[in-house]
Amino acid sequence: MHSLLPYPVAEIGTLVVLALAWLLLTLGGKIIDSQHLDVREHYRRRKMLSTVVVVLAVLVLLALWSHPLRRTSTFLGLMAAGVAIALKEPLLSIAGRIAIFVGHIYDVGDRIEIDKMKGDVIDIGFFYTRMMEVGAWINADQASGRIVQMANAEVFGHPVFNYTRNFSFIWDEVNLPITYNSNLRAAQEILVRTGREYTREFLQGAQRELQQMQRYFMVQKLELEPIVYLRVTSNWLQLNMRYVVDPKRRRDASNFLYNAIFADIQQRDDISIGSTTMDLAVHGPAFKNTPHDEEQQSPTQQPGSEAA
Repeated sequence: MHSLLPYPVAEIGTLVVLALAWLLLTLGGKIIDSQHLDVREHYRRRKMLSTVVVVLAVLVLLALWSHPLRRTSTFLGLMAAGVAIALKEPLLSIAGRIAIFVGHIYDVGDRIEIDKMKGDVIDIGFFYTRMMEVGAWINADQASGRIVQMANAEVFGHPVFNYTRNFSFIWDEVNLPITYNSNLRAAQEILVRTGREYTREFLQGAQRELQQMQRYFMVQKLELEPIVYLRVTSNWLQLNMRYVVDPKRRRDASNFLYNAIFADIQQRDDISIGSTTMDLAVHGPAFKNTPHDEEQQSPTQQPGSEAA
């Protein structure tokens, strides 16, 4: 008489594994929910929990069923190889998800750029990462309204530019062209004063983040205070102010700075905005004299006079 369970250990073990996986997900989720975490950390821990539980459950199930099916190992091996080839991208995406969380490549809320796609990460699934796109036809780092969905496997074949990981600020510049006879020192002081006014609130936090990052990475000493660089062109003096800014507020920052800078410049008579100038030389047309013209230009002899 055949048993109703041909492989009792594997079959009962499968039920136990599934029940434990469900229990771990439920209890782990409640523990995470009970902690006072910010939204990003809460999301990251929930996703990490589900990834670890699912991967461990699959490994245990493979171990349970490997012994009962040892006689068909060759067939299963060939079938597994075929499945691996057919499901290469999904499997790579699952591996990519693990790499994203374990390697801290990016997290929900980070602004990233990968394979010419740029946006704010809003979800990291088992197979896909979803971003709120920024840029595109918008001439600034602001949301376009489209949701970009890309495979997690993209992290293995392309560099990932993270605008906010480890150091949540980037450097940007505002440019001011002034004429040669403008008060250069006064223009530089206006730029520096305006830059310090904008960065004053978050400069100390940026300094702390930079020091924290230098504990783990070989990062050189970087200047966080606003600084103005001068470049001489053929038409004007180019002043470039370099400053730190939240990457998600670049447009707001430049708008604030330019408004404040031009408001100060308009109150002065010794600073003028430079513009392209051009010298034009106009020459009349050159005519070639004809024999008839030469005859008309020669002196006319009076009647009765003798040639000299």
